[in-house]
Amino acid sequence: MRFLLTVAVLFLLPFAGYYTWRGIKAARSAAGEGENGEARDLPPPPLQVLALVGAGLAIIGILALAIGTAFGGGAQTGQFRPPALEGGRVVPGRIDPVEQRREAPPEEEQEPAGDGARG
Repeated sequence: MRFLLTVAVLFLLPFAGYYTWRGIKAARSAAGEGENGEARDLPPPPLQVLALVGAGLAIIGILALAIGTAFGGGAQTGQFRPPALEGGRVVPGRIDPVEQRREAPPEEEQEPAGDGARG
């Protein structure tokens, strides 16, 4: 599911960019561009590009965080074993679970062996 959403987002991004560009062109023509092609009410083109790039990066960052959080993939605990060649065949990599340390119960203090008399 995570892979499918990632592919879908990457597929739709160019279309979103195109429609954003078309929107800017429509706003420019509605604002009445001057003779040299500059719009009256819009910022200069370098700032428009910077704003679009910033907005695109923000959207991609938010989507990456949302998809990564929703579909996890993290929080795997264990010892990583890389792929290895054993007996002429490749054994795929894996994550072996970490054995939990079992704390031994505290030993009760025992008196030294003997007759029990101190002295």
